[in-house]
Amino acid sequence: MGKRKGFKLRIILGLLVVGSVLLTAVVGGYLAITGNVKSLTSNYLESNYQYAKKLASNTTDLLNVMQNNMNSIARLAGESSFSQRDLNIWFKANEQYFNSVVIADTERYITSVTPDLVFSLIGSQLTSEASKRAVELKTALVSEPYVATTGRLIVMVSSPIYDAKGEYKGFAGGTIYLQEDNVLSRLLKEHFYGNGSYVYVVDKDSHLIFHPDSSRINEKITGNEVILKSLSGKSGSAEITNSQGNTFFSGYAYEPSSGWGIVSQTPVSVLNEPVKKLAMNITLQALPVCIIILFVAWRVSRYISSPLYELARFSEEAVMSKTSIPPEMPKIASLIYEVKQLHQSIGNHLNLLNDEIQIDGLTGLANRKTFDLTLKEWIESQTPFALILIDIDFFKRVNDMYGHAVGDEVLVYLAAKMRLSAREQDLCFRYGGEEFGILVRYEGTQKSYEIAESLRMRMLTGRSQNGVAVTVSMGIAPYNHSESLTAKELVERADRALYRSKQEGRDRITVYSPED
Repeated sequence: MGKRKGFKLRIILGLLVVGSVLLTAVVGGYLAITGNVKSLTSNYLESNYQYAKKLASNTTDLLNVMQNNMNSIARLAGESSFSQRDLNIWFKANEQYFNSVVIADTERYITSVTPDLVFSLIGSQLTSEASKRAVELKTALVSEPYVATTGRLIVMVSSPIYDAKGEYKGFAGGTIYLQEDNVLSRLLKEHFYGNGSYVYVVDKDSHLIFHPDSSRINEKITGNEVILKSLSGKSGSAEITNSQGNTFFSGYAYEPSSGWGIVSQTPVSVLNEPVKKLAMNITLQALPVCIIILFVAWRVSRYISSPLYELARFSEEAVMSKTSIPPEMPKIASLIYEVKQLHQSIGNHLNLLNDEIQIDGLTGLANRKTFDLTLKEWIESQTPFALILIDIDFFKRVNDMYGHAVGDEVLVYLAAKMRLSAREQDLCFRYGGEEFGILVRYEGTQKSYEIAESLRMRMLTGRSQNGVAVTVSMGIAPYNHSESLTAKELVERADRALYRSKQEGRDRITVYSPED
């Protein structure tokens, strides 16, 4: 029995390449699909959250308009000359907001109503809790939903009536029929899409007061996480399973004037079709490429292994040869040009990664790491320079009022103005958050102050893309190598000067002095 010679290198390399390509294709496809799912999930959650916030804001505005309208009719009703005809005229001008309007006295007896029924309601007494609260509290309010004597589910917006002497005379109330076409439903129906997304609203007691399925109006919802959070005054997003066992990407917000919770949601099943299409597209597009890659890789593996195989066969023949003339040395020419190209490509890629490490991703300015390295280098070389630290005034207020997306645009806007104010040899950087800075090279206090003042005026007189106007406070610390300052000490000086600018009213520039 002959001695086993073992596997050939070309076979091992071939199997290794084939296995690697197939495994890479499978893992790459899996990562592409999961990454797409995560991205879509994040987008749906954020979209529904932002829409819920927008609807909550719009609802607040709507309720304020309706309350103001009721305040106006209450003032008119307090005049002795007010008549049913006046109420009819006013209602005609405001019927887009209310389904009906009623004027009641201090005992809740109706003195005027529009539109009136076939059998007039004038003279009858209101018995609802909403009317009792309106008389008891004698203030403007939005009632809890309640079932009227007509069987309708109603929300009433009311305002107290006082005569010219300031004596309480009753209230004016405008009603919204929740189970019929109303101003609230017209506002909220705009979010209905073909993918199953919809909006619903609950009152303080978790009863549905708006839902695309009108049969569910006034249904009490229990155990729903987003409803509990929205009614507690919170806003956000979550992936939840509702009371009927369906999973949704939900965004929720709290409407403060009424205490309602507003939820915008999209079914998770909306991802099924895009994921299937993505998987099919990846398979169809990757299959021809994989076949080509496998063929090329097999050829490359043969190119790499063939010279080694020739040498191995030559050595075997030389050892086994019994002739006096040894076998002729094979001619092998293998330059492996691809390796050089790969080395060059990797070098370029590393340079690109190095650039990305040094640049702030949002603003395109130098980041904190680049600043630290540059500052250390300039100090060690005793290069004359000055440090300007910059902070956006009341930036948290911008984020709170307009959202972080607008806040990011303000940061980008400031970065652009910094580039315009600084010179080519200066280093503009983002220190962190809303703090920025400029290293002014080869200059001291005077030039640094001119650059800082130019930037301050650009920010004072300009507005960002979204129309947001902000100011900046700055602190300047010149570097003096005779003082043997460290980088940390110089930054502390600039920070103290910046702090002084903040203390003295913001939108100003302070140059470091020893008393700082």
